[in-house]
Parts: sequence; C-alpha cells; structure tokens
Amino acid sequence: MKVFSATYPDVIKFDKKPNEDFYLVSKKLPIFVVADGVTRSHFEDGRYAHYSGARKAAEIFCKSALSYLEERFNPEKIKEAFDFANQKIKDLNIEAGINKKLNYIEYDWLDTVGVAGMISGGNLYYGYVGDCGLIIFDKNNKKKFQTEDMVSPAVKKFIESYKNWKNFASNQKRLIIHKELRNNTDKKGYGTFSGENGVKNYYNIGSEKLEEGDLVVFYSDGFLEYIGDKHFIDILRKGDRKELNKAMFWKVIKNPIKCGHDRTFIAINFDKK
Repeated sequence: MKVFSATYPDVIKFDKKPNEDFYLVSKKLPIFVVADGVTRSHFEDGRYAHYSGARKAAEIFCKSALSYLEERFNPEKIKEAFDFANQKIKDLNIEAGINKKLNYIEYDWLDTVGVAGMISGGNLYYGYVGDCGLIIFDKNNKKKFQTEDMVSPAVKKFIESYKNWKNFASNQKRLIIHKELRNNTDKKGYGTFSGENGVKNYYNIGSEKLEEGDLVVFYSDGFLEYIGDKHFIDILRKGDRKELNKAMFWKVIKNPIKCGHDRTFIAINFDKK
C-alpha cells in the first residue's frame, strides 16, 4: 500500500490567511484523516479574523480522531472518534472564550469539516461531515465511488426559501446560515465539528470494498477541481511530487479562483499484500 499526500495554501483570500487544512496519516495503522477548518468571519475592511482558530480546529480534529482510532482499531469506532474530536473542539472554543462572546460574525464557533477512514480486511471504512470527502478510482482510473458534498446543496435549498436573500448584507447572511442552518437538529442543514451536539445529525458513515489497483483519495474541497483531471490521477498513482508541484502551479495560474484555495489530499494505492 503506497501513500502519497500533500497540502497547499490559499493564494487568493484575505491578507494573512493561513492554510486552514490539516491532515494526518497514521504511522502505526492504515488510518487517514483530512480536515478543512472553516474560515472565520472577516471584518468589513477585508482583514482576516483577529483570531484564526479554523486551522487549530482542523488540527485538533485530525489528531483527536486519529489517536482515538489508533487505540481502538475498529470500524465501529468512527462515530465515537468523531464525538471525541468534537468534544476537543468544544474545549478549544471554551478556552478561546467564544461561548461567552458568540455573535456569529466577529466571534463565531471555531470549527472544521473533516473525513476519516481506515482500511481493514480489504475494505475501506469511512466517515465524514461537510464537504471534505473521498473518491475511489479502479485500476483503469474509472471512478467507482465518491462521497457527496453535504454543505452546498443544504445552503442552496435554504437560501431559496428567502425571497429577498440577495438584498441581505453579507454579515446578515452569514449570521442566518451559521446560527440557523449549521448543526441544526432538524437534519435539513449541514454539519461542522464546532463543539455543538447538532453535528451528530450529520455524521455520514459507510464502507466500500476495495480491489487490487484501486486508488483511494481523501480530500478537502479545494482539491475537487483537480480530481477530474486524468493527468492528476496519474500523478497521484506515481507519487511524483515534483510533477505535482508543477501541475498545481500551472493550474492555479490559469484559474486562481477555482484552483487556488486551500487544498489537501491523501492518495492510497491499494494492494492486497
């Protein structure tokens, strides 16, 4: 089993925006985790948020979920690992005082979306929340499975219920979505790991049988623009970092808006050995 991974920072947003993605590959067991911290609300003048907790939330999710699953290498423990990671992110928010200052604009929950998985007995077991996900290509590079984005469809459906949505100020839109849609209990919104209990309504957990030669790719949503490119699939199979950096560079130069966001992947070439 050969693993190839990388992360690239955002090149288009805000003045000092850090890379809010994070990922980990276990050194002990075939466990893989990717997280995408949710960008904090920024100020009217365009400055990035005064406290960048999105990156920290993503890091905590990855470290917490990975350590939990390493200690309990069992597919049935993915939900518990998510609960554990969410509690750690709740602790982060309390430590930062967000629970006392919460207004969903300048002070919003430090949160992240994420995906985690393990390979055992020729099967891939996974769980995800939000718009991080995974895709599996067969030995001929034909897509055989991909997780669904849980965020965009929910947001689109939600805003369609507001006839005058376009007239709302950006901060008003953000407040409504983050307060009413994120982690709500009616299961018609979307989830993030923010420490709120409502995220449990949005755990998406499943499994897929793997075959010899399959390529499994865990990713943050910034990598979606690259997944459909056959050249990138070849690069992921080869694990050629020099070629990857070159291809990434030209992709961003040609279309920075679509291809220049934080982007992270873990690619696993599966074999039964």
